[in-house]
This record gives sequence, C-alpha cells and structure tokens, in this order.
Amino acid sequence: MTARALIAAGFAAILLVMLAVDVAGRRSAGPARAPLAEALTAALRTAAGRAVVLGVWLWLGWHFLAR
Repeated sequence: MTARALIAAGFAAILLVMLAVDVAGRRSAGPARAPLAEALTAALRTAAGRAVVLGVWLWLGWHFLAR
C-alpha cells in the first residue's frame, strides 16, 4: 500500500468515526454528545472557534485539492 493510499484510508476512517459520533449524538437523549451541526455552531460563536474551523478547512483543502 502506498503512502498516499494509506493517508486516504486514514482520512476515510476519521470521516466514518465522525459520522458514527454524529449518529450517536442524534440518538442519545442526554447532553453527553452533540450532533456535528450543534458542535460546529457552538464553535463558530467565538472568534477563536472561527479561526480554528477556518484553519481546519484550509488544511483539508490544501491536502486534498493541492495536487
């Protein structure tokens, strides 16, 4: 397996875990887990949160769209 395929598989695994946590957040009645949309909304309320979300978005775009 090449390094590129390994990295793509790692990102796919992270995406699957994110989706599983989102589904678990939507099904649970307690406040332990929030769905992804609520977590992102909470992060975007502060300037620091917006900077982190922008940085993650730029990092992902650079790594997937640079080639």
